[in-house]
Amino acid sequence: MNIPKWSREFECFTKIKSCIVIEGNIYDEYPVLEEGNAKCSNFLKLDNYIHKMLSANGYDVCFYDPVNGFYNRNKQKSVVSVFEETMVEFEENIEQLSENDRTCLTEYQEMKETQDDIRVSGQIGSAIMCDTLKASEYIKKILIENKRPSVFCLNFASQTLADPTRMQDTERVIFMNLLYASMNARRNVGKEDKIKRQNLLILIVDKVNDIPAWFYLDNPNVKNIILPTPDKNARLEYINLYRDFFEEKNSDLTLEEQAKKIDHFVDITDGMKILDLKGIMELKMIQPENDRSLLDVTALYKYGIKENPWDAIERERIENAEQEIKCRVKGQDLAVQKSISVIKRAKTGLSGLQHSSNSKPKGILFFAGPTGTGKTELAKSLAELLFGDESACRRFDMSEYAESHSAQKLFGAPPGYVGYEAGGQLTNVIKEHPFSLLLFDEIEKASSSIWDKFLQILEDGRMTDGQGNTVYFSESLIVFTSNLGIYKDIGGVKTRVVNINMPYEQLESTVTEGIQEYFHQKGKPEVLNRIGKNLIVFNFIQPDAAKEIMRAQIKKICETIKETQSIIIQLSENVWEKIEKKVLENLEEGGRGVGNVVEEYFITPLSNYVFDHHIQKGGVIHIMDISETDGIAKLICG
Repeated sequence: MNIPKWSREFECFTKIKSCIVIEGNIYDEYPVLEEGNAKCSNFLKLDNYIHKMLSANGYDVCFYDPVNGFYNRNKQKSVVSVFEETMVEFEENIEQLSENDRTCLTEYQEMKETQDDIRVSGQIGSAIMCDTLKASEYIKKILIENKRPSVFCLNFASQTLADPTRMQDTERVIFMNLLYASMNARRNVGKEDKIKRQNLLILIVDKVNDIPAWFYLDNPNVKNIILPTPDKNARLEYINLYRDFFEEKNSDLTLEEQAKKIDHFVDITDGMKILDLKGIMELKMIQPENDRSLLDVTALYKYGIKENPWDAIERERIENAEQEIKCRVKGQDLAVQKSISVIKRAKTGLSGLQHSSNSKPKGILFFAGPTGTGKTELAKSLAELLFGDESACRRFDMSEYAESHSAQKLFGAPPGYVGYEAGGQLTNVIKEHPFSLLLFDEIEKASSSIWDKFLQILEDGRMTDGQGNTVYFSESLIVFTSNLGIYKDIGGVKTRVVNINMPYEQLESTVTEGIQEYFHQKGKPEVLNRIGKNLIVFNFIQPDAAKEIMRAQIKKICETIKETQSIIIQLSENVWEKIEKKVLENLEEGGRGVGNVVEEYFITPLSNYVFDHHIQKGGVIHIMDISETDGIAKLICG
């Protein structure tokens, strides 16, 4: 494998910079390559990795953190040796020491006498304990004075400050000491190899903005190095190192089939850390023999113990789903059919197998077309089919995310920004409900900055929120709705380019063309590539469908009144026909237009009649006709 970029940067800049700030994936393990060989021999934690690398280059390495004090990862070598040269020099020139240096020497001698042999842990060895303020003074002194190449590495530096923007006096002095040390660190010549080396300060932080900006901004002595999550090659190296654990035991698979399974495992662990792979390996070891496959264990590690609704869905429910949903979503038979096909792919586990990434969402649907045609209703119907409750349809109105900064609201604000602790609205939902139908309504109203995040979700099935947590979308169904392609800017005027009399093929072509044009203008044509043939254009509500919608709505109203108030509503055929006539006068607004007519000519006059005539529970209302005076509908009841 190739030496990681961050490791090459570390090797390079430790020779010319006096301070290195390391952030990112700092709690992981990292590949160690055999000298003169591209083969990985081991994976080490960061502090061990730094110690190994710098010790090999002739440095004395000392670590510090507020819990363990000063310590060295090399058990055979006391941390005292890092202090030795400066302190011996102090002792030899004690008469010329300043009061501050004299105090420093005295305190050091006291700590050395009392704590040199205290073993903090079996891993750390002998240590010198002191508070962070005193530690920063030692670090400053030694990095400036020591003639022997020395490195101080501050572990958990992010936890040194409560708030880098509102530092206490003591905290400010600590970082002023460190800043002064980085600015004045001594350049040394090795006694044996005659190579110049810079005394070095290393800060290991979660995020660089966990420390004060004035420490690192515009400071030529500081180099910031970001540790990424391991790439495919690094993950494969780890898996090959412990291949016996990752391969299926007592399997009839051939060597070639085992290799393909391993390759698939490498793909689905994209975004995971080496310690995550280690966790999967350990989890597999504690499972009963032959009980779980590697892929099953990976899913268990990612999502915990959950009942997978995809497995729980009965085959018969999907077989009968098309007819059931058509009863709810009128006049959109083609859309229903295509949606059910996506559900079948998800149920059978065949979604996205043609792609290199195997962690894509279970299904992606893009519902387009005129308003009020049933796009949102179909999404809710699919949620009820899959999860038994339409509330499992997690809806996001994208008009609320129209501003450029709104991506933070959806995905979480970065550290230091307002709302960081709350997380993102979308990421919080998927953490709690990884098996969901996610509905992004009127997606064209979202800020273009959001599409970069969506691309990652559609491609990789995962993303990292503002808090650094990775959330997975690989078990969710994603639905976008849009009115794109219905209107077009002609000469600066928003003009409708489709109508109800247009043949469906022409409507589909016009809307699809409008959507393609929109995404090309936004510079996001790759979005449509991720959606593929799952773009479904809804037709206008036709007269027969409008009648069915109207009758279904009125019947539902009557049933609700009967259940809640014990009032029976009966409509004459004449009333049905009059409401139908009103519905058919304007079908441009689709189902919403039908609902508006039902409200105007049935619900409102009915509520007026019940109130004005003091209709009590157990009553019966026979609606014989509807009259209209000055635009106000009234019921004529017998």
